[in-house]
Amino acid sequence: MSEYAFTDLEKAILHEIQTAFPISADPYGDLAGKVGSDGDTAHRTVQKLRSEGVIRRLGGIFDGKKLGYTGCLVAAQVDPAHIEEAAARAAAYPEVTHNYERDDAYNLWFTIVAGSDERLEQILEDVRACEGVKSVSALPATKTFKIKVDFRFGAE
Repeated sequence: MSEYAFTDLEKAILHEIQTAFPISADPYGDLAGKVGSDGDTAHRTVQKLRSEGVIRRLGGIFDGKKLGYTGCLVAAQVDPAHIEEAAARAAAYPEVTHNYERDDAYNLWFTIVAGSDERLEQILEDVRACEGVKSVSALPATKTFKIKVDFRFGAE
């Protein structure tokens, strides 16, 4: 995506929602109160930024382990002629949070957060069964790192 020319309202909304999206009966009204707008305008602005790909996701981040889930990062070696098929197979599972292609021997990477070790293994086995998949390696986390990043919109 090329550089985006944000309006002052877009900057203010992005600043607010990246760390504290309101959880209430009227989240866009609450957001509007913080950025000097009205609820409808705040909602339309967020929807516009989502449709343009500036905002990829709105949602919480939870500690899956504390909720009883198991997860891992997966590295797969896939024949390039079949990578789209393998990526689509992985992405079809709601437990797969995202996947991406890399220009490397391990060229398909994805993450799984499943309700049990057995379910995680079922997903891995299904991806392994895809045509062109040479290897699938599950890489469980051994240490948790902080993922929070706050962007400064329009700041030097």
